[in-house]
Amino acid sequence: MAKKFAFLLVRDFTLSPLSLFIDTLRLAGDEGDRSRRIEFDWEIVGERGLPIRASCGVELLPTKAMGNPEDFDNVVVVGGLLDTSRKLSSEKEAFLLRAAEKGVPLTALCTGSFVLARYGLLDGYSAAVSWFHIKDFRAEFPDVNAHADRLYSVDRGRATCAGGTGAADLAGYFVSQFIGRKAAEKAAKILVLDRIRSSRDVQPVGDLFPAAASRAVKRALLLMESNLQEPIPIAEIAARQNCSRRQLERLFGAELGIGPMAAYLALRVHYARSLLEGSDLAIGEIAYRCGFANAGHFSRVFRQQAGITPTNLRHPNRAAASDIAR
Repeated sequence: MAKKFAFLLVRDFTLSPLSLFIDTLRLAGDEGDRSRRIEFDWEIVGERGLPIRASCGVELLPTKAMGNPEDFDNVVVVGGLLDTSRKLSSEKEAFLLRAAEKGVPLTALCTGSFVLARYGLLDGYSAAVSWFHIKDFRAEFPDVNAHADRLYSVDRGRATCAGGTGAADLAGYFVSQFIGRKAAEKAAKILVLDRIRSSRDVQPVGDLFPAAASRAVKRALLLMESNLQEPIPIAEIAARQNCSRRQLERLFGAELGIGPMAAYLALRVHYARSLLEGSDLAIGEIAYRCGFANAGHFSRVFRQQAGITPTNLRHPNRAAASDIAR
């Protein structure tokens, strides 16, 4: 019997995780490239006749009306643009909650983790969230053990992934579990992916430190990015990478040319700059969110690192007028 996946798409869902997940199942579950649903089957579940719009503008029609979620081996929620108005319809909500009640395994692709979490379906579970959204996720869902140092996570009956090509890796995990790793590797090769990555592989880090190469440095940076408001001691970060603080410092020096403490501070200042330029938050609130004791300390450190005070960055015309007056 083919393993059956039901896909619930939110409005403005991201198309690439959906297509990569399905194509991995499709290519792994058949001989050659004939698209036969031998080992795996799937349906896009929704209100019949009502198209569902992707964030890129493409629209898909559901292939199956809402029915009994127990007819499926897994219910997959595909997230998209983060907006409180982009919720599941009442029919899809009922389908998802019944699936959870009946013990059907649930999977979230991309920001689908936000959807599951809003219904309390990830409370007490580990969840992989994109480094780009981890701060917002943790603030909104403190009862979820969210992390941004892995491509995907499988915790009991819940599977989550950061999105993008990580959806192919998560699908590859299911393929490996159901019919073997060779089938997953075959699908990856046809999709021109290097390999099916495991849950131990790390997410790509942001663009602040593109030279980061080793797993230890990348995971350390992701831990830092995920904990800007309450910085983690460097010794603890090193211990989580199964190395000593001295070893981690050597790796940072070799790859980035600076130590972990300096990199951590650079990440905090970088985040503070993005908040100053892209939000109306008070400087004291920004200082708090970036792990500084108070606004005065934050302003001094920010000026040392960025060459400008937070106030002058936010109000350049005021700074220019002050310079002219002097």
